[in-house]
Amino acid sequence: MPEDRPPAPWKGMFKRFALAAVLLIVVSAGTTATVALNKVSSIASEVFPKVNQISAPKSVVTPVYSGEPQTFLILGSDRRPKSKDIEDRSNPPHSDTMLLVRFDPEQEQTSVLSIPRDLMVNIRTSTGQYYPAEKINAAYTIGNHIGGVRGGMLLAAETIEHEVFPGLKLNGIVDLSFQGFIRVVDTLGCAYVNVDHHYYNQNIGTPETDYSSINLQPGYQKLCYENALDYVRYRHTDSDFVRVARQQDFLRDLRQQISPGNVVGQIDTVAKAVGHAVASTFHGSASELIELAKLVAFSQGKLMRQVKFKTANVDFRQNGVTYVTSTPELAQETLKEFLYGRPRLHVAGASAAQHPGHRSHHLSAPTPAALGLTATTSAGRAEAAGEAVRLPLPVLYPGLQTVQAVQRQARAYTLADQAGHSHHAYVTVWQQNGLGGYYDLEGTDWLNPPVIAHPDQTLKLGGRSYLIFSDGGHIHMVAWREQKALYWLTNTLLEDLSNAQMLAIARSAVPLR
Repeated sequence: MPEDRPPAPWKGMFKRFALAAVLLIVVSAGTTATVALNKVSSIASEVFPKVNQISAPKSVVTPVYSGEPQTFLILGSDRRPKSKDIEDRSNPPHSDTMLLVRFDPEQEQTSVLSIPRDLMVNIRTSTGQYYPAEKINAAYTIGNHIGGVRGGMLLAAETIEHEVFPGLKLNGIVDLSFQGFIRVVDTLGCAYVNVDHHYYNQNIGTPETDYSSINLQPGYQKLCYENALDYVRYRHTDSDFVRVARQQDFLRDLRQQISPGNVVGQIDTVAKAVGHAVASTFHGSASELIELAKLVAFSQGKLMRQVKFKTANVDFRQNGVTYVTSTPELAQETLKEFLYGRPRLHVAGASAAQHPGHRSHHLSAPTPAALGLTATTSAGRAEAAGEAVRLPLPVLYPGLQTVQAVQRQARAYTLADQAGHSHHAYVTVWQQNGLGGYYDLEGTDWLNPPVIAHPDQTLKLGGRSYLIFSDGGHIHMVAWREQKALYWLTNTLLEDLSNAQMLAIARSAVPLR
């Protein structure tokens, strides 16, 4: 059994590095078929070593090799068998994250759905035990107690397939842990992430601070090792839904900066790190690896959308315990959206482009009041101006903000690129609501960071050419270049701002005088 496995956000990176790179090796013009097959077989045994392979009955997992859509369950567990903390080692493991990922070449998209770990379900084991009204993350714990890692993986999958989404067919399961996450981050060189606000907690042993310590300033930055883990796991002032959205956003940021061309030179190192960090139902055969590589490579660069789990009550209390509840009808609506939904970005007054391009759209703008926007404050402008004096680039500041937003921070800082060269940057943060509702305007003289690598479309409005990054039908980010600098506006993690609000705020940004 594996001792360490990284949590869910790294699954997308694991596939894109290890599998898509294999495809490049296979089709390399300078490699004979025999050499390529030997190389793939060698890598397959490292990515999926026999000691970490989990057998699953066909009633739970059905592998598919025909190029059709495939759905995987990713379990991010808190199992820490090598922790120095005796409590960590002795406590039963839980599935900290339960993520469904669907690669769909037919729809040209990758869909991601997180199942709330506090979802109330009934858990039934294959040996007849019955646990009514449990949180769904208990399925992994119960299964692990009965049958180790394999038992935890299978009972979690069976509970999802039988109790949450009847009719769902899984094509694979991956189980990953915290220490594995850190190991893969170490191997692959960290991740550039849009940190949306100041994350701070100093654990001093009180009930209010009894969470992992963290101190991350807002702004686009490289997160490494424990910082990356603390960021994706943070839940001190957030709901489970916000934490899930942050993990999915982390995955999106990784997707923006990774391409197969980066991988060929380090594929062996990556494969070894991943193989020792993951327990899965995949087998170490060249044919399986090649088929998975083709699927992932086809999905690369396509739309990645977050599907939200439909709930009936996110604060249901029973016997002193708080649960998330749903209904069979809402669960089936969620499953249908996950499997078959194909939302496309729609901006009032224009037809949205399906792929990146340079299309001009002429939009009639509603009034700010009609959009729920108001003028930004003089105090906020003064705070941003105070930071601007430290920067050689023009600092843009929006003339509009959402009515309910409060500016929380303006910050100038130094941003290092992949080569270690320093760039100037600044970020201004507005708080939209009390649960993860922060949106940011950022600027830098680094003109081509990974965050803007793959726009979904381009809109030309009012003399600017905007790069639009969407999550299905929602604008996640708007970016543009002017005066030898790059600027972008990022939506909240739960995408509380409408498409019209995002465009209006971006268009209102002008240099501070």
